Amino acid sequence: MYGLSYLILMTSSSQDAYQALRDYLNGLLNPSLSDQALADVPAALRPGLEKFMTGKTEYQDEVGRRMIYAADLAAWATDLIYGAGLTAPLPLATVDAAALRAATLRHAA
Repeated sequence: MYGLSYLILMTSSSQDAYQALRDYLNGLLNPSLSDQALADVPAALRPGLEKFMTGKTEYQDEVGRRMIYAADLAAWATDLIYGAGLTAPLPLATVDAAALRAATLRHAA
C-alpha cells in the first residue's frame, strides 16, 4: 500500500529520474557491455557500487583509473533490480537524470 501511495505522489521530475535510473541499470545487463571506470558510474550510485565491490577484483587502466569488470557491473545491477536493492535510500530529487542518460548512452555505444 505504501508503494502505491508513493508512486501517486511522484512528481514528473521524480518519475523522470526513476526512469533514467532504471534505464541505466538495465543497460548494465547488456552482454556486450565493456569494463567501466568507477569514475564513470553516476555519483549517486558510486558508494553502493564501491560497497558491492568489497573483496572483488578491480584493476587500473593505463591512466590509473579504477576499473570495474563488466560482469561485476551486471551482477551489481541485477542485485539492485532483482535482489537487495539500494544499500541506502536514494532521494529521486537528488538524482541527475541527464547524467544517468549520458552514462546509459555511453555504455550502449
